[in-house]
Amino acid sequence: MARILRSRPALLWLALIAVFAVVAASCGDDGDSGGEQALEPAAADQPAPEPAPDEGDDMAPAAPDVGEEMDDPEPAVSEEPFQVAYLSASSANTWLLSSRLEMQAVAAANNIEITEFDAQFDPGLQTTQFQDAIASGAYDGVILVAIAGIASAPDIEAAIAAGMEVVVLNQVVGEDYTTSEPQVPGVSANVMAAPFVNGKRLGELTVRACAELDPCEVVYIYGIKGLPIDDAARAGLDEVIAAYPAITIVAEGEGQYLGPEGGINATQDILQVAPDFDVLVGADQSVQGAEIVLTDEGKLDQVRLVGWGGSVPAIEGIAAGRWFGGVFGAPGDEGRIAMEAMVSALTGGPDFGGVDPLADLPDNGLVTADNVDLFTPQWDG
Repeated sequence: MARILRSRPALLWLALIAVFAVVAASCGDDGDSGGEQALEPAAADQPAPEPAPDEGDDMAPAAPDVGEEMDDPEPAVSEEPFQVAYLSASSANTWLLSSRLEMQAVAAANNIEITEFDAQFDPGLQTTQFQDAIASGAYDGVILVAIAGIASAPDIEAAIAAGMEVVVLNQVVGEDYTTSEPQVPGVSANVMAAPFVNGKRLGELTVRACAELDPCEVVYIYGIKGLPIDDAARAGLDEVIAAYPAITIVAEGEGQYLGPEGGINATQDILQVAPDFDVLVGADQSVQGAEIVLTDEGKLDQVRLVGWGGSVPAIEGIAAGRWFGGVFGAPGDEGRIAMEAMVSALTGGPDFGGVDPLADLPDNGLVTADNVDLFTPQWDG
């Protein structure tokens, strides 16, 4: 409406000019000697009209009067954030909590909102959550800590078919436990240390712990015996120590990843059948429990402890000389890399493929008293 109102003065002047022309013509008809003489008095009596605007200018916006308020510019509309579903195996797990915090930091810096789904270590619940996330159409991507392993493949394929980007974190979705590479076509990244490779790392530390001991009797505590990732880790260790006839596994236990309590129970049972041994190998939680029992039995100075996880107790134990060494665990790095891979996928960048977060660490992630000061634990254990 402002443009139409501001064009009216121009139209009014055009009308006045037309009136002056009519008056001039009338004076000529009354016998005046010329039109110019008749027009001179009329021009003298009237203020000079403003020049008529060029054709089409009556619709151009007029310059504002002094003091006229200008409309404030409209604020720029912010870009909608990407939505990512994080399918966690367990929100209460301290390892995955470290991953989650690093994921959130990367997401916040890249306009990504995360919605976490807690499967509480229930494969059936995670399957339902995954399928619901796909059906909702609300998510651009999903980061999956798969509980069901290869059984998650159909849902991953469905997510990719629905246009979602998929990153697998910390677990194997496939049948090959020797590689970190994605095993489902279309997955943007698989971020994890392959269980078999980590088992070989444990084997290397076991060989170091057995140096100068002949024979060297070793106790091995599984997390959960029969679980594919645990069996793969044990297979990696066995492959390495097979080249050393002096090293033998004399007893096994199972810590169940239940914190020190699982290690306490396993070590007490082991001492009934193998009261004397040289090296104990297991997940950090189990080794914490073993340390308690061996201390109570007065045997800690006789046994070299090798952990798997790089937790706060492990790094402290190695630094203090109570533990021989450990395979580092990098849950924070895993979470950061997983979200960086998601950012790349969502913004048209390259796929990350398989990423072993330990590959670039000092000594391939093997922590001993010689290099422990180079490692900072990323989870509490």
